[in-house]
Amino acid sequence: MHWLPYYEFLALPQLAFTVWMLVDCYRRGADSFWFWVIFLLWPVGPWAYFFVVKMKDYSWTSGWTLFHHRPALDELRYRAEQTPTLASHLELAQRLIERQEHTDAIPHLEAALKMEPDHAQVIYSLAACFKEQGHPEQAIPLLEKIMARDRAWSNYAAWHLLIAAQAEHGDNQAALQICRELVRFAPTLQHHCLLAERLLEAGMTQEARQVLEQSLDAHRYAPGPVRRLNRRWASEARRLQKQALGR
Repeated sequence: MHWLPYYEFLALPQLAFTVWMLVDCYRRGADSFWFWVIFLLWPVGPWAYFFVVKMKDYSWTSGWTLFHHRPALDELRYRAEQTPTLASHLELAQRLIERQEHTDAIPHLEAALKMEPDHAQVIYSLAACFKEQGHPEQAIPLLEKIMARDRAWSNYAAWHLLIAAQAEHGDNQAALQICRELVRFAPTLQHHCLLAERLLEAGMTQEARQVLEQSLDAHRYAPGPVRRLNRRWASEARRLQKQALGR
């Protein structure tokens, strides 16, 4: 039985990894099929979910920066000029976006998009630049393109930005409708907060109260790890609830 200590040593990280995948699956609003995969095919199931679903949240370029020194901006410019690949243009554009230099980032994103028209990260970054420049009408079709191909891409980042872009564009009804669709597709506490916020802005206070009350009830009886991960959104829901009660 000399293997028992080693088994216990490996079982704890595997259990933690499984909980992480279950929480991600819940927050993402993934198909119930994946819950069965994670549970019934343990310990292989959680890894299958990670590589098929969760891995899409990461890009290789952002992953490598965890282990390597980030190159200087001048070096990124040089790479984009001398080796104008999709990766070099995208890496430079993302650094420029970090520096709030959205105008300078756009040409590099457009160049990358010509190389791969369906690259979700490039499309999303370009949409974010357009929105930050005060042109949400140009961001909207780009974000809709991402959602048409992968509704859950990057933990629903395209949905979130589209809601903000529609509101900035002055189409609050469209923003509210997108929130409703998002809650139906992925009923997380965060998405209920987004819906409640739009309902309050539209003056639909009673519905906002119901949404917040139901979502907080669900949060109260959720598993411990889920409650801890949603702590921020539970606080936001309570803040919105107070705002709704004050109207």
